[in-house]
Amino acid sequence: MTFRPLRGLAATCTVLFLAAAPLAGQVPESSPVVTLRLAVGSDKLVAGQPFRLALVATIAPGWHVNANKPLEDYLIPTEAAVAAVEGLTFAPPAYPAHTEKKLPFSEAPLALFDGETVIVVEGTAADDAAPGPRTLRATLDYQPCNDAQCLAPAQAEAMLAIDLAPAGTLATPTNATLFPLAGARTTEGAGPEPAAAATSPAAGSDPFAGRSLPAILGLVFLAGLALNLTPCVYPLIPITVGFFARQSDGKTSRTFGLAVAYVLGMSVTYSALGVFAALSGSLFGSWLQKPVVLIVIALIVLALALSMFGLFEIQAPHFITDRTGSKAGVAGALTMGLFVGFVAAPCIGPFVISLLTYVAQQGSVALGFGLFFTLSMGLGLPYLVLGTVSGSLKAMPRSGEWMIAVRKVFGFLLVALAAWFLRPLLPARVFDFAVAAPLLAGGVWFLFFEKSGASLGWFRWMKRAVGIALLAAAVPFILPAKKGEALVFRPYSDAALAEAAAAGKPVVIDFFADWCLPCKELEKFTFTDARVRQALEGWVLLKADLTKSASPEVSALRTKWNIQGVPTMVFLGPDGKESRPRVVQFEKPAAFLSRFPK
Repeated sequence: MTFRPLRGLAATCTVLFLAAAPLAGQVPESSPVVTLRLAVGSDKLVAGQPFRLALVATIAPGWHVNANKPLEDYLIPTEAAVAAVEGLTFAPPAYPAHTEKKLPFSEAPLALFDGETVIVVEGTAADDAAPGPRTLRATLDYQPCNDAQCLAPAQAEAMLAIDLAPAGTLATPTNATLFPLAGARTTEGAGPEPAAAATSPAAGSDPFAGRSLPAILGLVFLAGLALNLTPCVYPLIPITVGFFARQSDGKTSRTFGLAVAYVLGMSVTYSALGVFAALSGSLFGSWLQKPVVLIVIALIVLALALSMFGLFEIQAPHFITDRTGSKAGVAGALTMGLFVGFVAAPCIGPFVISLLTYVAQQGSVALGFGLFFTLSMGLGLPYLVLGTVSGSLKAMPRSGEWMIAVRKVFGFLLVALAAWFLRPLLPARVFDFAVAAPLLAGGVWFLFFEKSGASLGWFRWMKRAVGIALLAAAVPFILPAKKGEALVFRPYSDAALAEAAAAGKPVVIDFFADWCLPCKELEKFTFTDARVRQALEGWVLLKADLTKSASPEVSALRTKWNIQGVPTMVFLGPDGKESRPRVVQFEKPAAFLSRFPK
């Protein structure tokens, strides 16, 4: 779920990633980013028997390569291949589940491999294969990138000598730690291709980007606190604290102790969910890549919305509700806390699903535990406060007609959220209108038709404010996004350089490649900024294409200008010498303009 005021319909939380220093992580050509080795699951191959071959790619720290099936068509996939060997047959490689991360220069998450990546190839030795030594040879084609730039595509190679034994020979298993790891992971190379979408329904929305961990925990805590105002949770507060007070014999400390037990029970349930999501990792995320799963989630959210409009009531099963009040004392309070999440599910379920998705993307057990523990603390704070100062219950508004109106607010928001979950499946403008329609309908309803709470003067003004807020929230989805005019570059050539030198003009050379995502982000977000265009007025703008990195012309150009990777932008003064620091990564307009002090 996002926390943006105007698009507060969250489908996912996002990835935290620290941008590297401009030149950090660069690896000279003599030290490859990726090294490859081969391993077999047994000490020998046996005629007539299957075997497993592991291609173990070790990717240098701070670097990554694209997955076998990138989420963007123009990105170069990582591809493994095993050379033909007499008497052996090989199945297509089975790639491990990729990691999806949103890098500082990317608008949406990218599918990446990093660290140690194990690619498994199933093989079979023919029944009539002649015994003797065999040499296995594998290659891995990849494009290495760090947070700042991408290097030219490269290839890693590995070879392994192994014996092929006659049929009936007993082979001893080896490399047991490699193959269970590889076999347990969802493969990209087998089965249906994932949908070209992010692992979460709201691919591209990134409310947490650039925020520190304390800031994210603070936002989740506030979200938990705000969820207490939902129609499923708010009525439970006075009932639950009243239940504590009746067991405390008027002792505030006793009431507070029961509230603490209740909140701890709540934290156990939610923290367990967070740990589960982190351990499931990419498996959880891969479910949310499938169109059928997104449609089912959208239908569930839509059903929750209809229940908010009063078409029907969703209630927790009796075996759960019976346990929320059947026991007295600390054990009873703890049990109530354990199950309250299920009772409140109709209202807080969409947010929990979104947070589960985010945790699954991160794959960190500590983060999953911390976020859901923080959420439970936000949900539980009113119980702790009111458990200490029980007299405050008299000041709480009763959940009467005004709560009926609040339910309808959640109904309109949940309809919009159902559309949000379908974002990867809908054309851009269809998605925008699908989200805007329920927001507009809700705004009109609360401004002109909602009659509940008419006797409360303060609530009449509140309904108008809610109506205006819903209309305002719809505006960004209705208005087409405005795009600034991009800078116009000429193709690089020595003649163009000479012409600029003769005219005494400064020059910008933008070294790019078609497979370079940060290059495209520069074009989309930085070169369209009016301030950047103004700063480069009077400059000669040249683009040097380094896409075909193996060609002699590109190699010569890289050597001449000492280009380590793309993007790289070189600024030349009228004298032909570099006059400003280079751009070697995606930069937002403000960072780019720091080279042009006023």
